[in-house]
Amino acid sequence: MEAYKLMKHSLFHPLEFYSDIQSDGKAKLRNALMIMVLAIAARLISLMLSGYAFRTREAYDVSVPLEAAWIVIPWLTWALANWAVATIMDGEGKFKDVLISGAYVYVPYIVLIIPISLLSNIMTLKEASFYNAITFFVTLWTLFLLLTHVKIIHDFELGKTMGVTLLSIFGMLIIWFIVLLVFGLVSQSLKFVLDIIKEISYRA
Repeated sequence: MEAYKLMKHSLFHPLEFYSDIQSDGKAKLRNALMIMVLAIAARLISLMLSGYAFRTREAYDVSVPLEAAWIVIPWLTWALANWAVATIMDGEGKFKDVLISGAYVYVPYIVLIIPISLLSNIMTLKEASFYNAITFFVTLWTLFLLLTHVKIIHDFELGKTMGVTLLSIFGMLIIWFIVLLVFGLVSQSLKFVLDIIKEISYRA
């Protein structure tokens, strides 16, 4: 119930919400994790309920771990990148505040993605522009919450908020690149070691 009230508050009173979540002890990790679970569930349900004309893949092609990663990884890397950039730029937000409050950016997606998917079942490709307009509205709403989250949590002016947000996105891309690079190097190293072990076992 508490998470539901906070989600509703973040949607309709974001400025007040992001101010209160720091001062009133409302920044609880369990609420953020619940929002992530809801976001993952909403994504999976929306993929299965989307109309045939707007479906990007069949239900049997949906990978739960992969879809969950599309939700969780941006959340975690955003928190890390934004906290790091904001700290350099004299931001006031703690990592915990950035991590937990950042989860509420997903609320418009959670609330609207399933109704949009259901609506797509009664629409044709000729009405794709209307479908895209609704989806774009959700994106704008999410972006607004993201900017509000950065501005209030770190107590920045609007211009600095925009700059820090862009730098944070760039930081996310760097984190992803480094992780993929390390993963690739580790995979190649393990493959090399396993090949050597196999070669030795064949010769033994």
